[in-house]
Amino acid sequence: MTRILFASVGRHWRLLGIGLVAIWLANGLELLSPFYLGQAVDAITRGQEGRIPLLALAVVVFATAAALGQLVRRLCFSGLGYRVETELRARLFAHLLKLDQGFFQQIRTGDIMARATNDMSAVQALIAIGISNLGNALVIFLAVVTLMLLIDWQLTVLSVCLFVIPHGVLFVIGPHTRRRFRLIQEQFAAVTAKAQENLSGIRVVKAYVQEESEKRAFRALNQDYMDKSLAFARIYNALWPVFAITDGAASVVLLYLGGIHVVQGRITLGQFVQFMTYLVIMSGPVLGIGWVVTYLYQGAASLRRIEEILDRRPAIVSPTAPRQPEQVRGEIRFEDVSFSYDGSPVLERFSLLIPAGSTVGIVGSVGSGKTTLVKLLLRLHDPKGGRILFDGVDVCDLPLEWLRSQIRCVLQEPFLFSDTLARNINLGAENPDPLQMEWAAELSQLSADLDQFPDGLETVIGERGITLSGGQKQRTTIARAVLSRPAVLVLDDAFSSVDTSTEEAILTGLKAAKGIQTRLVIAHRVSTIKDASLIIVLEAGRAVEQGTHGQLLARRGVYARMYGHQQLEEDLLRWRNRDGGSQ
Repeated sequence: MTRILFASVGRHWRLLGIGLVAIWLANGLELLSPFYLGQAVDAITRGQEGRIPLLALAVVVFATAAALGQLVRRLCFSGLGYRVETELRARLFAHLLKLDQGFFQQIRTGDIMARATNDMSAVQALIAIGISNLGNALVIFLAVVTLMLLIDWQLTVLSVCLFVIPHGVLFVIGPHTRRRFRLIQEQFAAVTAKAQENLSGIRVVKAYVQEESEKRAFRALNQDYMDKSLAFARIYNALWPVFAITDGAASVVLLYLGGIHVVQGRITLGQFVQFMTYLVIMSGPVLGIGWVVTYLYQGAASLRRIEEILDRRPAIVSPTAPRQPEQVRGEIRFEDVSFSYDGSPVLERFSLLIPAGSTVGIVGSVGSGKTTLVKLLLRLHDPKGGRILFDGVDVCDLPLEWLRSQIRCVLQEPFLFSDTLARNINLGAENPDPLQMEWAAELSQLSADLDQFPDGLETVIGERGITLSGGQKQRTTIARAVLSRPAVLVLDDAFSSVDTSTEEAILTGLKAAKGIQTRLVIAHRVSTIKDASLIIVLEAGRAVEQGTHGQLLARRGVYARMYGHQQLEEDLLRWRNRDGGSQ
């Protein structure tokens, strides 16, 4: 925790230095006022009225200068806090982008959002309020105690015992505070996650009439968050009346004993006024130390939650001594590749050669390992055994960013950003040519629907493309993938929401597209891959059949049965539609 904090603050050492100097100067100037105030009181008692205006002016000048110094302190530490918060949030975001998929399968999005927002705000408060006021309190305490000792050491020792020691209970309960605040932050993360999941899945919530059920679940989480927060607040708020009573009693005792010392001639009345003024100056920071400690422990708990993510190392990284093929052709070779999820085998000694420039179709039932092949090719996971070669080079030896720039993948569930169609399409391209944008839209058959959008490609499509149909979303992601003309294009069940005629038009366009060397088409529908130069049939992570459409039908094996079942389903669907239309 301290490592991250020191590193973040250290980058702004000038601002920190100015803030620390401001603390010393402001408090030094503030502590001059009681001295001149005491001198003024003694001047009155001695009948030296001529000195009073000058002494009063000195009090005003030093008090004003001290106030300006405190303003500089607050501005410096507030600026430091916001800078650290901004940089730490950017660092967290950049680190999240490097982490592998396994991490995101273990933590909820809402929890990550809570750490990037609520916890970051607590870190900002730790610096701007906690560290700033703690430093201010320490300087005041040390300086005031020193000056008070010069006036009356007995009253000083008594003051420290009566004012400071009772507040030490705050440091005793500090670890308890940190644990409680961590529970509060974790509960806030649960509330955030629940809200995020419901907003993302609002269509499902409404379709299944779950509004009331989800409201109850959210209300319970929200209530738990409030209960934890109130329990935390009750502990601290209960301490303030106790401190007020002890501090009030201490003031009465010091007034009584100080008065005796004045009467006995140990100190002058002016010195006593000076002493009590120092005590008032010190009591503010001492009283506020509980408030400061709260911010310190809250910030420490939040820093720990942020550190948990920053300390997480990505499982997939670029090699230290990367290699690249001499020529990019788009040849892919799987050699005895094995992979499992949590001990459950998905691929077992899988081997396959995808020649450069070919169109290869992969078909199989759900859970046969089709999508896993894509994840391994993109190095979203690494195989447990065997290797994958891209143009003769092991993908684990290729620069990660370079490898993924050569492969574009279109998934069954397209993800679109809340932006224009154009920006969603050119996501993977730098400085896209408008003509290339039009070409990508035409190839994906998206251009046929552009007249439905008020601003064409500049139409804002809403979060996750909520204003688009399923087919339009898939065609938009196809346009995004082909725009950069990758060496390898992977279509992972990318036509599930597209009609067959549009699908055929897209596949025909892809065959003629220049720059796209190799096409890997994964599908449930046999009709999608029947024209591929090579078809692979997967079952339980193994390639049980391979060949062309005609060759596989002639074998009368798994592929032929799959094709027959799908043809029968299509015939039944056409018959039902025709029968329904005649009625």
